[in-house]
Amino acid sequence: MDEIKEQNVNLQNPQGQNQGGGGKRRRRKKRKGGGGQNGQNAQNQQAQQVVEQAAQQERAKPQPQQQKQKQKQKQNKQADDGRKDTYAYVLDGNLYINLTNKCSNGCDFCVRNERASYYGHYLWLRHGEPTVDKVIAAVKQLGDLSQFKEVVFCGFGEPTYKVAEMVELCDYFHEKGLKTRLNTNGQGNLINKRDIVPEIKGKIDFVNVSLNASCAEKYQKICRSQFKEMGFDALVEFAKICRRNGVKCRFSIVDCIGEEEVEACKKLAESVKVPLYIRKYITDS
Repeated sequence: MDEIKEQNVNLQNPQGQNQGGGGKRRRRKKRKGGGGQNGQNAQNQQAQQVVEQAAQQERAKPQPQQQKQKQKQKQNKQADDGRKDTYAYVLDGNLYINLTNKCSNGCDFCVRNERASYYGHYLWLRHGEPTVDKVIAAVKQLGDLSQFKEVVFCGFGEPTYKVAEMVELCDYFHEKGLKTRLNTNGQGNLINKRDIVPEIKGKIDFVNVSLNASCAEKYQKICRSQFKEMGFDALVEFAKICRRNGVKCRFSIVDCIGEEEVEACKKLAESVKVPLYIRKYITDS
């Protein structure tokens, strides 16, 4: 039987097993070569993923300056000095409304990094964010509203975190004959994950967007938005949307950023047809 099987094999492969075996070896080598290349590609991709993950983790780590800011802010906020939370305060003839301490930025020059009060007004909200009723109650304690030039939504936080409350308060102040202004970092659309301009149109009479830098990279270095460089792009777009929708708007910068950067900001503002206001850096409280 073995001899018959051997003969059958030879008939099917008359040139011998060596050629067939050689062919198989060549195919194996080809597969081996391809597998080696694929394996190398897979290793490269895996290594790249590790590098990207490490970079993301590094970017996510709080920087020394941020850690100092957060520590100082925590100390200021937790100070047990018996002062009440301030929801409304008066400054330069205007009525200011302090709705929240939340902010998507961590600006180097923000006054809340160094002190617990602003011109004598304690603005850390240690007992939670105020309701509309609490704000109105605080406003009524300040006397006749006709004494104020305008109402400004600005405190130790970004007002657009509380856009619904802000809009409701605008109705109240408009009934009293007061104009309203929003001081914002311009990231409200990112914060609320929607376009909020239609909501504030007809409610906010004037929008002041803090520009602070001429490009995303420089902005992120000094403002450290939680949205990274998207924060700068968003604020520029927010100002453009306001302008297109008939909401009066301007950019503002502090004069401490340097003459060259001030000039660059002027060019940016001109390119998007939004006015620019340059204000003094406040060093005293």
